[in-house]
Amino acid sequence: MRKLALFRFVFLSSRWLRERLTPSGMVVVALTSFAGAFGIDTQANLAHMVFVLGFSFVVVDALAAFLLRRQLPQLSAHRHLPAFVTSDEPMRYRIEVRNQGPRRAPACVLVEQMRQQWPSAESMLQHRDRLSINRFDQQVGYPAFIDILKRLRVIDLERISLPPLLAGQRADIDVPAKPTARGLAVFEQLWLVMTGPLGLVETRVAVSTTTATIPALPKRLAVALSPATSHRVLQPGGISQAQHVGDAEEFRSLRDYRPGDPLRSIHWRSFARTGKPMVREFQEEFFSRHALVLDTVASYPFAPDFETAVSIAAWLVVRPHDTDSLLDLMFVADRVHRMTAGRGLGGADTLLRVLATVAPTPPQSITPLLATLERNAAQVSSLVAIFLVWDEPRQSAIRRLLARGIRPTVLLIGHDATEHPNDDDGFAGIVHRIAVPRPHPVLRAA
Repeated sequence: MRKLALFRFVFLSSRWLRERLTPSGMVVVALTSFAGAFGIDTQANLAHMVFVLGFSFVVVDALAAFLLRRQLPQLSAHRHLPAFVTSDEPMRYRIEVRNQGPRRAPACVLVEQMRQQWPSAESMLQHRDRLSINRFDQQVGYPAFIDILKRLRVIDLERISLPPLLAGQRADIDVPAKPTARGLAVFEQLWLVMTGPLGLVETRVAVSTTTATIPALPKRLAVALSPATSHRVLQPGGISQAQHVGDAEEFRSLRDYRPGDPLRSIHWRSFARTGKPMVREFQEEFFSRHALVLDTVASYPFAPDFETAVSIAAWLVVRPHDTDSLLDLMFVADRVHRMTAGRGLGGADTLLRVLATVAPTPPQSITPLLATLERNAAQVSSLVAIFLVWDEPRQSAIRRLLARGIRPTVLLIGHDATEHPNDDDGFAGIVHRIAVPRPHPVLRAA
C-alpha cells in the first residue's frame, strides 16, 4: 500500500525532528525555512535577513549542544516493572538511576523509547476481498494511522524529571503511566536529554540499561449469559495433570510411594516382591471441559468490533468456573491454537497474556478454526463462540453442532449485530447480537 509507505515516511521524518528540536526550535526552523523560500530575491524583500538570523540561532545552539554532549554524565538505570498491567488502567513503575561518572550530574530529563511496531501492509492486502483499498484509505487516514502506531507501542510515557546527582549517588523515580491498548510493551532504550542554551536543539545520550517487556492485558467487558453447564464428558486419553478427580479411572503405571498417598492405592504384590511400597497411578477419563472460540477475522489492527470481541473473551476467561473443569481457548494466529487453562495447566492469567497479543487474520483463517472446533466438540461440556461475521460457513458449522446435540452460545459482535436479523432463523436462543459499545462497563446480550 503506497499510502501506508507514505504515512510511515512522514512519521519517521517528524519523529527525527522531534528527537532533535524542541517545540520552540521547530517553530524557528519552520519560520527560517519559510523566510528562505521567500528571500531568494534579496532585492524584493528582507526575508533573507530573517533566514540568516534564524539559521544562525539554530547552528549556534546545535554547536553548543554538541559541546554539552561531551560533558554529560555517565548514568545507569534499572527498571522495576510489574508482572503485567491492564489496558486503560493506570500503572506505576520505578526506575533506579545511578551516576557512575566522576562528575556531578545536573538536573535533566529522561525519555523512555518504546519499540515501535508497524501495521503490516501484507496483512492489509490479505483483506482485499472483505475491505477494499479505497475503503481502507477512507477509514485509516494519517490521524488513524498515528492512533494505530500509538496502540502498537502499548504505552506512551511523558518525560521523566531527574534531580541532580553527585558522583556515585542513586535516585529512585516513581513513574506513572497508562497503557493505551493491549499488547506487549517493549522498553527499548532510555535516553538522557539536555537542551542547548538557546532552548532550540536537544542532545541525547543513551543511559546504560537493559531492554524490558511488560504485557498489557485486554480490558474486560461483561455480558449477561446463562451459567455454563458442568457435566463431565469422556476425554480419550485423559490428562496427565488431572489426578484423583473424575467418574472413571484407568490404570496407567506404578510409582514409588509418596507421603500422603491413600493406602487403597498401594500395589501390595509389588510391595511384597520389591520390599518397597509401590502406588498405582490412574488416568482420569471423565471431567468438565468448556470451550471459548474467538473469531480473529478483522478488517485492520484495533478495529472496534475486534477489540470488543477480545474484551468479552477476556471477561469470559476470568469469570468463575468450576475448580475441577478446564477451559479451552481456540483462535487463529500463525495457525489454529487451542490453549487450555485450569486444573494444573495454568490459570486465567496465561490466557489473558495470549489475548493481549492476538491480532487480526485474513478471512480464509476461519475455515481451519471451524474445522478444529468441530473436531473437538465432542469433548466439551459447553461452548461459547464469539463471531464478527454471521455468514454461511459459520452458520453451517453451528448447524452441524446442533445436529450432534451440542447447544452452543454464539455472540455476534460488530456491524452484523444490527444487520440481517432474519439470519437468526433456526438459531433462536443461541445467537446473541452485541453492537460495538460506547464505553460501558456491562453489555447485555440481545
